[in-house]
Amino acid sequence: MVLLTPKTYYNCEEDLKAQLRSVIITRSKAGATIDEIIDDYRELTGTNLLDAFFDRTALINYLSMMDGVWCSTDSSHGLILWFCRTSRTKHVVDMIQAQRSPRSTTNKYRRYMPRASVAPVNNAQCYYSTAGTETGYTVVPQVPFTDMVQPQEMARPHRPFRVRRAPRVERRHPYTRRSDGRTGSGWRQSRSDELDFSMYGPSYHRHQLVGDDFFLAIAKWELGFSFDPGHDIDMSGLCISGLTLSEAAKRVEQAPYIADHVLVNVGTVDLLHGRAMIDLIHDFNQLVARFRERNVEPIMTTLTPIANSGGRTTMAERLLKLNEYICRTCPRTIDLWKHFVHADGTVRFECFQPGPRKVSGSIMPHVLWNKLGRQHMLGVLGNEIAVQLTTSEQWRYY
Repeated sequence: MVLLTPKTYYNCEEDLKAQLRSVIITRSKAGATIDEIIDDYRELTGTNLLDAFFDRTALINYLSMMDGVWCSTDSSHGLILWFCRTSRTKHVVDMIQAQRSPRSTTNKYRRYMPRASVAPVNNAQCYYSTAGTETGYTVVPQVPFTDMVQPQEMARPHRPFRVRRAPRVERRHPYTRRSDGRTGSGWRQSRSDELDFSMYGPSYHRHQLVGDDFFLAIAKWELGFSFDPGHDIDMSGLCISGLTLSEAAKRVEQAPYIADHVLVNVGTVDLLHGRAMIDLIHDFNQLVARFRERNVEPIMTTLTPIANSGGRTTMAERLLKLNEYICRTCPRTIDLWKHFVHADGTVRFECFQPGPRKVSGSIMPHVLWNKLGRQHMLGVLGNEIAVQLTTSEQWRYY
């Protein structure tokens, strides 16, 4: 009888995916660019990725098809950063992201270097003793009695006086998620019908959110979604601080995943920066065209009043014209403006924060919605989505 050696089949593609995931995971702190992935893979295996994929476009398409791998655009530098997180590598990614960043060499930090203390030898006397030795003499310094009263203090280096701080009391911020798993008031329980955050970012009733600081605040404080790590500008998926119409069109074009149902609220930043009306219309049409190129008919929301300036100002007039254009050209719209004004058209300032503040993505100050305004916005969006879903002609969109 002859025993045959069992055959082992080696899956090259699975090995390649595992190596690519490991390369991307090592840069989970700030994300990995395509060049860094190519360089790290060459250092890991000694081979060039471009020899197998021929060009960068093919490599990008391959990465976007891998499970657990997604990309995000860094608007501060215009780079596309890649991230990876799977159920098996979750603990490794969390450990890397929790690491502290190294201190910069330009920071003026001083390390404490203990100085060696030298005992005074001015009045030292020496005598000879033969104790403990048979071959010679041992020289022992004779220190005066006054210097021997506290011998331990002489050996200690000089340390500056420091005030011991009292232990820091842990404060509970009203908008932070509890670490024990329980949810406080204002937090929505994790829903089973939410979209995959690693692919689509923040979502509300299976509708992907695309917006600037207003939607970003809702995603962060009301829906409990986290910011994407490694960015100078606050962002969570396609909810990005300081997002303009033209930047939103570019991101929709480059995003690896766009959901079938999208809620869009963009344009306030363009108005705050004083863009011309014809440019606003052009950028808005480009944004809608980018969605339709990806076979998505988005739900475009009108802009709420800009609380930076009240009354019949030029900015308010331009906002009303843009809202009219949105309702006239888009088949699926949600009019948010009417829910943030009184019957006489004045702004409901009780839904906004007390004053403007700087945001990470724009040089213009923003007066964002407060807690009441964000909760009011979620209620309006939920009701409008339900109305559109229960309309016969809209069932095909869901």
